[in-house]
Amino acid sequence: MTSEAPDDPSRKNPRARRPREELRQRTLEAARQIILDEGPEALTARKLAKAAGYTPGTIYNLFDSLPDVLWEVNREHFARMSTLFSNLPGEDPQTRLRNLAVRYLDLIEKEPTLFRALFDGPRRSETFPDWYLNAISALLDSIASELMLLSPGLSKTDAHRESVAMFTAIQGIASLHASGRLDLLTQETAATLADGLVTRILRDLSRGEDRSDGGGETEDRGHGARASTDRG
Repeated sequence: MTSEAPDDPSRKNPRARRPREELRQRTLEAARQIILDEGPEALTARKLAKAAGYTPGTIYNLFDSLPDVLWEVNREHFARMSTLFSNLPGEDPQTRLRNLAVRYLDLIEKEPTLFRALFDGPRRSETFPDWYLNAISALLDSIASELMLLSPGLSKTDAHRESVAMFTAIQGIASLHASGRLDLLTQETAATLADGLVTRILRDLSRGEDRSDGGGETEDRGHGARASTDRG
């Protein structure tokens, strides 16, 4: 009589033999599909576990938190966004930045819920990983570099501020368009609005550069004259 070998858990559950990285990748693919189909707000531990074929506890063994899952899904999207700056058509900053806005809107229009996840979705912590913040900074720095080429007198701080303003405004247009609510405000297309916005920002920066040599002194003299009058 032969004795039976003890049960091998991996035989009962083939997933037990899968490498951890494979399990993580499967989870990220399931999360990406949930976001693509239903939006980032639909990403819950229970729904993700069901889609991946695990228990919710397994999800938390693979990732620190649910936001961590979302961040990892977004890692791919940041990489795709960074490629938008590759070979931008145009010989000047104005043309390149206008083309950049078109590329960004086109990318979001193809997969609106995925790119909404960059700034939406579950947030349980005020702390984002360094790589996430660095990815955002890299995008803004690329825009700021173009702005400084357009306006050499622009400081890095001001260029960064303008790049943030430009990006958030275009993101707002894209979000309204993706949600189907842009027509509540205007019948203009998202591309037309974004192009007009970028054009105005760049025009104002160019004008500011033209006035930078004497405008400040004139204003200071004006303030001084008013101050003298007040004292008199």
